[in-house]
Amino acid sequence: MAMMDNCKKAEIFDDSGNLLCEAAVSCGPMGGLLLDVPAELDYKAQSLFRVLFYDPTMGMVMCRCTLSSPLDLPEGRRSLRCDIAEQISQENRRQDVKVSLGAEVMIHVSRQPGDKVQVPPEGVSAKVFNISAGGVYLRTALALKEGRRLWFDFKEAGGTIPLAAEILRVEDATIWGQRPLYGYGCRFVDLPTRYESQLRSFVFREEMRTRKRD
Repeated sequence: MAMMDNCKKAEIFDDSGNLLCEAAVSCGPMGGLLLDVPAELDYKAQSLFRVLFYDPTMGMVMCRCTLSSPLDLPEGRRSLRCDIAEQISQENRRQDVKVSLGAEVMIHVSRQPGDKVQVPPEGVSAKVFNISAGGVYLRTALALKEGRRLWFDFKEAGGTIPLAAEILRVEDATIWGQRPLYGYGCRFVDLPTRYESQLRSFVFREEMRTRKRD
């Protein structure tokens, strides 16, 4: 069973994979975990909740948990006792889960000395084939080199996430439809914690939907 002694953050989901809220995690005075959540969270809505813990040592740990023993806190918050009934999965941050997509985005690229790459102000169309909290694989008609940085707004995660990425791998152009498209494997750079959390939640929900379809 997972021991989240160093965990400070978690996300609570319902059985359908819908994010209910974020929670601050702490250890109770008698042991066990306490979750600081919005007071409006209906902790009696179901017997078990899915809780995704972000632990600096163990990575992302998904568990089924019971929530009980409410204690009202200031500023519309509530403390709940969290007891882990079952550990479902564990993912090391270096092994981010990828999900397949077909999302269209508009990318912009960094300028370089002597640059011949022409990108209009509105950006250039690209298709995201898979994405994780650590990076993205996309295809576009732009011919770019390793090390180039690009950025785009990702709007599939229940809100807009501005993402910046560095190209690590370039794949030769293949014909899609009537035009050649180049493939780029990229890692995200300078991703703020709140956007990383939002992206991880999206990836988790998409993975859950995929498993249910399969």
